[in-house]
Amino acid sequence: MSTVDPRVWRIGTVTVLGTVMSVLDTTIVNVALEPLARALHSDLSSISWVVTAYLLAIAGISPIAGWASRRVGTRTLYLLSLVLFTVGSLACGLAWDTSSLVIARVLQGAGGALLMPVGQSIIMKAAGRENLGRVMGTLGVPTVLAPVVGPTLGGLLLETFSWRAIFLINIPIGVLAFTLALRMLPHDDGHPTYRLDLAGLVLGSAGLSLVTYGLSEVAADPSFLRPGVLGPVVAGGLMLVVFVRHALGRDHPLLDLRLFGDRTYSLASTGVFLNGATSLGGLILLPLYLQGVRHESATTTGLLVAPTAIGVVVLMRLSGRLTDRYGGGRVATLGTVLVAIATLPLAWIADDSSYWFITTAMFFRGLGTALAGMPLMAAALVTINNAKASDATAQLFVLQRVGGSLGTALFVVVLQRTASFGTTYAVVVALTALSLVATVALAASEKRTRTALDPVLLAEPAV
Repeated sequence: MSTVDPRVWRIGTVTVLGTVMSVLDTTIVNVALEPLARALHSDLSSISWVVTAYLLAIAGISPIAGWASRRVGTRTLYLLSLVLFTVGSLACGLAWDTSSLVIARVLQGAGGALLMPVGQSIIMKAAGRENLGRVMGTLGVPTVLAPVVGPTLGGLLLETFSWRAIFLINIPIGVLAFTLALRMLPHDDGHPTYRLDLAGLVLGSAGLSLVTYGLSEVAADPSFLRPGVLGPVVAGGLMLVVFVRHALGRDHPLLDLRLFGDRTYSLASTGVFLNGATSLGGLILLPLYLQGVRHESATTTGLLVAPTAIGVVVLMRLSGRLTDRYGGGRVATLGTVLVAIATLPLAWIADDSSYWFITTAMFFRGLGTALAGMPLMAAALVTINNAKASDATAQLFVLQRVGGSLGTALFVVVLQRTASFGTTYAVVVALTALSLVATVALAASEKRTRTALDPVLLAEPAV
């Protein structure tokens, strides 16, 4: 196993700063909705658009990451995204009413939509296939931690300062990330490329935005059949079906869906989607239980969720090394099994369950998450050449986000219809078992690929 060039770690650290800001802002606002409603003299229904607008901007903008990366270069696009996100954060912190805050969140989300896929594309090109798992395993720790830490950090900022602090905290981080990116990111000037697929942009962006909006509405009323949910989801789904047909019929589509023709990439992408549903979607349940049933504060809730983050930190680096050595499928299968086993006891969670019992389960769930999430992403990317890196990272980002939205909607519906956190966690276990099918198939596909390559490598003459 070769040594990773220190330059790769420097490049990765810069991209992680931007990625963490983007991911953190998907959850940090969740604990601030009631204080925001009071401060801006709004109702919860209107203020919830602060969350929805951010998610819609991410869904609508992320599909152009591949085309824009080729057009202006990944370095330039990353710098522009940092500026957009940081300016959007400043606008959020200075907002004077609900409407201005929602508009600022759209600006912030537009920048955040590009930070993760473009950052991953830069890391992929710098690390190379041989060290991709190890590099992503180490640099992925902050990214995986961000959604878990978000509610805790949000609670602390609210109690110590005000709601404006949850947005203004991004300013110094954004300035630092931009300064370091100017100095450390490699130059890769864009080049004239094919024209933007406008039809694909309309179909893909609008379709993803409608599906995301429909699923987000489930939180307000847990009925999939009401027009406010079913209408956008069906309309968005139909637009995405047309988008797929359109993309497969063009030489230069907005997203190169032909990548899914590779069995390993396709299986790993399915795993990313299902893992997004179980991990990102599952993140909402424990805070809801602790605040709704046990009446804990936002800060205490964050501290009780923290064992998940600790579990991730413990195994994330090892996860990367194991992925480089054994393949993402095997490691992700082990992690998915561990997540299922750790989640199963929570199916018996009660109103007076011991916090030791809950936090121990969440710690082991964090261990499994470290072994499941990043290896799937690495397994998908390792099959892609650098020319298609920006397409692949954009697709994986979209799949992970849509999976998270779907998982969240599903768990909210089950929770509100059964009024049982235990039953809802049982559904999480069932969905985790479903994702196990994808990881086992991925491991088998990787094994066949290695078996096919070994005779070729052995037959090559020594140099």
